[in-house]
Amino acid sequence: MEKIKNFLKGVKQEIYRVSWPDRKLVTKATISVIIFSLFIGIYLWLLDIGFTRMIHFVLSLRGS
Repeated sequence: MEKIKNFLKGVKQEIYRVSWPDRKLVTKATISVIIFSLFIGIYLWLLDIGFTRMIHFVLSLRGS
């Protein structure tokens, strides 16, 4: 039980040493992540459409 108590004391001390970002930085980082995710999502969506059309084209040639 003493080990757990000492561990939790150490965790509490380390939490006070952490430099937390301010609200402005968190907001900028969040917006950046959302924009990046949207771009990647659109890019993958366009790739999916392109590959789907390619596969349909190849399969239609085989079926003719």
